[in-house]
Parts: sequence; C-alpha cells; structure tokens
Amino acid sequence: MASILEFYKKDLAFKGDYVKTASGDLDTVQGIANVSQALYNRLITVKGTLIHRPDYGVGIKNFQNSISSLDTQRQLASSINEQFTRDPRVEKILGVSINYKDKTPEMVEISIKVRLVGYGDQSLSFLPFEDSV
Repeated sequence: MASILEFYKKDLAFKGDYVKTASGDLDTVQGIANVSQALYNRLITVKGTLIHRPDYGVGIKNFQNSISSLDTQRQLASSINEQFTRDPRVEKILGVSINYKDKTPEMVEISIKVRLVGYGDQSLSFLPFEDSV
C-alpha cells in the first residue's frame, strides 16, 4: 500500500520560478505542500490556455477587478469547487472565503477548506493577485 506522501506525489517546487537547492539541483515539494502548490496552479491557470487540458483552471486573474461583488464571489467559489474536486487528492471542498488583506482590493486572500483523501480537513490560503500589484 502506498504511503500518504506517495499518494500526494512529488513535484518541482515553483515559487514564481523554479527553486534551486544549495547543491544546484531543482528543489522538490511533496505531500500537503505539493497538493497546495497544485491547487494554486489550478487557481491561477485560465481555462483553455493548456492545449492538452482545455477544461483545466479557474482563471482567478479574470476576476481581479470585479471580485468585490457578491455574485462574482459566488461564481468564483463555484468554479473553485468544480475545479479543485477534479484533483484526485481532494475529496471535498468544505468552504471558500474571500477576504481583503489590509483592506485593499488588490490584496485578496482566498481561503479554502478542503477535505483531502486519506488526510482529513486542511485550510489553504492563497494570495493570487500578489504579483499583480
């Protein structure tokens, strides 16, 4: 039987660019951190931009200047739920909240409570517009 780390997989660490280790190799991320990175990538990817996966992505940047309306927040939460549950490591989305960090609209924090397969409930937070300011 596979361990939880094997189930959650390993990938290259990516924080705006690939991360190098002290030895010069590319750093990796695994476990819950890998799930979080994968969900963040799904959040920021605009649907239709990956030719081999045309239905992949929430496209959070499309919501950037209109996220303050309740209707837009509902659409975003629905899209997050639909996209994140496509990841086989995610069992269920338990909640999505949209908060303005430091009361500035461009610093939106997306907090998502997910139930991960074999792990349980986990809270994840993303600042998807952080590099846009």
